[in-house]
Order: sequence, then structure tokens, then C-alpha cells
Amino acid sequence: MPGPLTNSRVPSPSSRGSPRLRAALVVVKAISILLGAVATLVCLASLVGLVFANGWVRLGVAVLSGLLAPALLVDRLLPKDTTKKAEGLVSDVFAVTWLGVPVVYAVLLGGYTEGALRQEGDRLATARLGALARVAYLLGNAEVAWTTPTTRTASASASASAPPSGSASSPATGSAPPGASGNPAPSSDAGVRDAVPADPEDRTPAELFAELAPAVVTIADLVGDQASGSGTGFLIDTQGTVVTNYHVIQQAKALRIKFMNGALYEEVEVLTENVARDLALLRVDLKKPRSGEAPRATPVTLGDSDRVVVGQRAIAIGNPLGLEHTLTDGLVSSRRIYEGNQWLQISVPVSPGNSGGPLFDMRGHVIGVTTAQIGAMFGRAQNLNLAVPVNAVRELIRDSYPGRRRFGPGSGPSSW
Repeated sequence: MPGPLTNSRVPSPSSRGSPRLRAALVVVKAISILLGAVATLVCLASLVGLVFANGWVRLGVAVLSGLLAPALLVDRLLPKDTTKKAEGLVSDVFAVTWLGVPVVYAVLLGGYTEGALRQEGDRLATARLGALARVAYLLGNAEVAWTTPTTRTASASASASAPPSGSASSPATGSAPPGASGNPAPSSDAGVRDAVPADPEDRTPAELFAELAPAVVTIADLVGDQASGSGTGFLIDTQGTVVTNYHVIQQAKALRIKFMNGALYEEVEVLTENVARDLALLRVDLKKPRSGEAPRATPVTLGDSDRVVVGQRAIAIGNPLGLEHTLTDGLVSSRRIYEGNQWLQISVPVSPGNSGGPLFDMRGHVIGVTTAQIGAMFGRAQNLNLAVPVNAVRELIRDSYPGRRRFGPGSGPSSW
């Protein structure tokens, strides 16, 4: 005689385990879906951004494809027999897909997609979507300084204590890392600041040039005895330390440094370099020029770029197109974040050859290192230029440089 009927159905996954375990799994899945959806949206938007710069197009295509792909997978995986259970399948597919896209795109293919992600971060930051911009920079492996410069009064700026003095001069080759054609405008972190009245310690451009120009040098990339390119640099101490852009010396096998008085140096050491910030510190023995008399240049004074305010006047001394010791002036136009780094945007005219040169405030303090023209981003725009804030130079200065090396054949710049 048959026994009593029993329910022989196998328990579904959701019916197994304790209620706490099931609740924990639900929370983990919900978090995965939320974070994965945001990361997937940013990744897909950066991919679409390689073709379309319009924000609505990037967002629309990213949302549509981000929803359509897992929906098609669900349609393929759902059992055709509606009597069969598929509990949790839909959410599982969306969670796995939205986590998988950023893992594949940003991690496995990171070497190819970092640029697109950082570019998307710049676009999102410009659109004031700070949270999404952070996600893009994080996925793009960009080290972003998230602090916005605080508002400072003119009196605070004027009373800044003078930093250690040094002499500045740097070369320029015109290869501007941030100025690649088609890149978006760097995002602004200027904020609202007080107007800057004239400082009683300000001097005229003519007075500043007479005092500071001797510390500015021409840096030539030598091929044999001939210069194949040149840039600018500036002296920052009495030991012969010269600041310039890394891209000025990046391809060189031999260098020649020339001071305003005609002193030439070809025995040059590389003390240190920071490729990410496009900076390098060089050194020459000031007492031993190859030709000419030792310069009597006074090293420049490094200022505090955190105290720079939008609208203040600035001047640059450099060697545009090989025209040595050219003076130009303008304004600090904005403070920018581009590809995770902070920059000073300036209207001071610069050209290929100015790279690595000093940007001065009207008290004669170096506030930046002129680096790039960004006119390529906006077509035929003029005087949209970038300078590395001088505080990035301060971070390179040490009491000693264990990795210093002589510049010349067989000992080109290292890649850190």
C-alpha cells in the first residue's frame, strides 16, 4: 500500500540556508549591481567617447548598451518552459555582467583603455559630475588630487613666506603631453576667489626681466656638435641645479646648457625626474663651463603655487623657436585638473622652445614651469597654455640624489 504523499521538490537556492545567509547574499548582490552598473556606465561612456564627444550621445549609448547586453543574456538563459523555476536568474545575470565589464575593460585591457577612461574623467569633471569623474579616474589608474584650492585673500598671498631660493631655466621642444589633438578641455578647479589688488611689492616686467633673465638657460639636444632641438630651463640653487620638462630631455643622448652670458656646459647630470609630472632636475658645475665665463646668475626664488589665484598677472622667460630670452606676459586664466594632475592655465604666450621655462608672478617668484600649448584641443585657439605648478618641483628637491647619473651616450634618461 503506498505511503503518504510527500513533496519531493528539490529546494531552490533561495530556500537553502539560514535567513541571515539569504539576507546577506541579497545585500551583496544589490551592492554588486549598484557598483557594477556605475562602473559599467563609465566604461561604456569612455568607449563611446572615442567616437562621439557629445555628453548625451555618450550617456545614451552607454545606458542602452549596458541594459541591452544583460537583457539579451537573460533571454537566452531563461528556460522556455514557464513551469521551471528561474528564481534569481535575472539579477544574477545583471550583477555578473555589470561587474565583468569593468574588470575586462579597466583591468585586463587597462593598458589600452586608461587614456579613454581619464579622458572621460575630464569630461565628467567639466560637466560637474564629480562622483562619476572619480570613478573614471580610479578605473583609469589616475592619481587624482581631489582637494579644491581654497579661497585666499590678496593679503594672504602677499604675506606668503619666501621659500628657499633657486635659479630657474628650462628648454622647450614643443611636444606637449597634455595637448594631444581631440582631447577634452581640462576641468576647472578654480572656484570663486577674491579679487587681487595690486601688490605693493609687484614690479614691472622690465624690472623682473633685468633681474631674472640671467638665471634662465637654453637647453639644446645635441646630435654631434649640432643642436637638433631646444628648450628652456632655470637655475634654482648655487650648486648648478636646473629645472626643466622631462620631455625636453627625453630623447636626447647629449645636452648643451647655455646661460645668458654665453657660458656653455656639456657635462650634465640628471639628478632625478618625474615622468608623470613632466619634470626633470639637471646639474652642471657652474665653475667649469666648456667655454665662456662662469655665469653670475642669482638663482630664482620658488614661490607657492597653492597661493596662485585666477586673474593674477604672470610673465614667462624662455626660448620660443630658439629666440633666446624672450619675455611674454599675461594672466593666470584658470586652475585645471587634467588626467588626474593639477595645472595652471595661463594666457601668457608660449611656443615650442618655451617648455621647461619659468613662469613668474610679479614679485619675481616662480609659480610654475611652462609646459604645453593646448590650442590643439580647441582648433585655432590662442594663448591656452599650461604650466606645471611649482610645488610639484619642490617635491623633487632632495638633500642628495643617490640615483644621479651623467647625461650622455649610453646613459639616456631612465623610465620610472
